[in-house]
Amino acid sequence: MTYGTQILARSLSVPSSGANGYAHGNLWQYHPRSDRHSKIVCWGVFFDLLLRESLIFRHVQDGKVAFGINHRMRDFQNDRQKDLDLVICRRAHAESSAGLRTLAEMIPAYGIMLSPAEQSLFSRLPDIPITSVQTALIAMEAKAAFTEFGKARPRLYDELNSSHLTIHGDTDSAIAAGLALINVADSFVSPLRNPWSIGTHPTVINAHNQPKDAAGAIAKISQLPRRSSTGERGFDAVGAVVIDCKNDGSLVRLVASQPSPQKGEAFHYDSFIERIDTIYAARFGGI
Repeated sequence: MTYGTQILARSLSVPSSGANGYAHGNLWQYHPRSDRHSKIVCWGVFFDLLLRESLIFRHVQDGKVAFGINHRMRDFQNDRQKDLDLVICRRAHAESSAGLRTLAEMIPAYGIMLSPAEQSLFSRLPDIPITSVQTALIAMEAKAAFTEFGKARPRLYDELNSSHLTIHGDTDSAIAAGLALINVADSFVSPLRNPWSIGTHPTVINAHNQPKDAAGAIAKISQLPRRSSTGERGFDAVGAVVIDCKNDGSLVRLVASQPSPQKGEAFHYDSFIERIDTIYAARFGGI
């Protein structure tokens, strides 16, 4: 059983003021200039990997592996760099990121909402520090397409595609993981189209053509290159999560029906987690 997608929907249902407060004092569930959504889903992915109690968990438990967030990786081959949302790596010296020092401290910092059952599961895990990154084992990037899909589709593809190029340009053996968050709501309140305190002017609402818009975004990420072994170009694991987020304060729902990837399909979240875990066991058993 996985929990990350449920955690994402539950957490995004609670509007946030952002790290430094959004303009005009507004609270938003999603803001395109915030990384809260990507940090929540990356946290959930790591949580789900740890709960499998396989090799990743044992390496963390033994103090061999920790994680970094907002880690800058450099493509040695082409001399370009990119900040990755989550890197699972060989444990080095502890450090903080934006004042955070552990996986547990990310929970209040990003407004991660755990159910009582999830909190109980998390309490059984070892304390996991944020570490400086020397050798990346898994590097993950999460990107979203929530509205204005005509612009979002090529941006989503380009930003994810540049991630695996940078990851493998830095460390070819690293597992490059990309996760796309796709909105299937038929309307959306865009923070960028409502530059005032909400309620003081008529709210501008973007209309979507669903499920066509969401299906088009998923079709676009299906074009991302994928690889089956080291030495090739492409992602080692790609997933897509479909949610219904109107960004108006209403409940954010996880969507399991089409166009969401179905159980057993390559882009389904459970398949994404399974693939990362399986590749890690095959590739890093000698650590």
